[in-house]
Amino acid sequence: MPLKLGMLGMWHTHADGVVRRVAEHPDEFTLVGFHDSDPQVVAAQSKRWEGAIPNYRVFDTADELLRQPLDGIVVEGRVYENLKLARVALESGRPVMLEKPAGVDLDEHRRLIDLAHKKHLHVQMIYLFRYMSAVQEMLNRAKRKEFGRIYEFRGRLPKDLPSYARYVDELGRYKGGIYFEMAGHLVDMLVTLLGKPRKITPFMAHHHTADPKSFIDNGIAVFEFDQAFGIIEVPALEVVPYTRRIEVYGTEGALIIPHLGSGHLANKNSQPVEVYRTGNSAWQTVDLTAATLQIADLREFAAVVAGKKAPDFSMEHDLIVQHALLASSGMLA
Repeated sequence: MPLKLGMLGMWHTHADGVVRRVAEHPDEFTLVGFHDSDPQVVAAQSKRWEGAIPNYRVFDTADELLRQPLDGIVVEGRVYENLKLARVALESGRPVMLEKPAGVDLDEHRRLIDLAHKKHLHVQMIYLFRYMSAVQEMLNRAKRKEFGRIYEFRGRLPKDLPSYARYVDELGRYKGGIYFEMAGHLVDMLVTLLGKPRKITPFMAHHHTADPKSFIDNGIAVFEFDQAFGIIEVPALEVVPYTRRIEVYGTEGALIIPHLGSGHLANKNSQPVEVYRTGNSAWQTVDLTAATLQIADLREFAAVVAGKKAPDFSMEHDLIVQHALLASSGMLA
């Protein structure tokens, strides 16, 4: 039987990918219904999705949706409302796939995870870069200790300058601006490789000539570990293509992902990874077939909910990531 899902909140950019993957795999998943409190969001997304989802249905309230037979809830609303939506889902007895980042209040996130533990339910963050081919290659090589002791992680995740006005409109309410929106993808990888940072120093700035001056459009954060540094850069001023990258350097080797790609824009069919190991005469390029994003997240959720495996990324890991993201965004109260 397909896993029966409901979607609370329909606003987030990544929601479309989830809907498309469900539509492509009807033997594994089905979307029973949707709810969003904003009629304009409902109207816009319904135009995109009602032809893809059989028996497409939008419910007027979250309670109405949650009265349906559901195995799990996907939360895809606006970041500031998502923790409340996730809590409603947990209180109804459903596990949750929660869109990134995990809200704006760390204590509220902690309370959500406490509730999940109390009810023996799973909350899985949707950091969709986790299952990119190149990222999986990086994580698997790290597990095999191919880099030796990692002493530096550097990640860059820019957003394009032509979309600047939209970023201000969507993200201006968040103190961390564009950095807060994007950096979590990289913080997630940094914590996976190096654990919890002992010190975080944010450098948040407005470097565009356009207003508002309060909008953070160029953010850099430095993360300190006992034997390593992490550096994450997120500008909203990019005019150069294919510059999203991760670099990992260790005492026995290194790996570079020269272009991470995107969750919702056009991506190349292959993802090259540049690898160096001690004893090699030069860097080697490994060409990987690009994975279809978000289907792996859905399958991970289904397997964990069914009790077939432990989570690849625990709820405790996600709390560390959210703490580090808020601290590095200058948003930790």
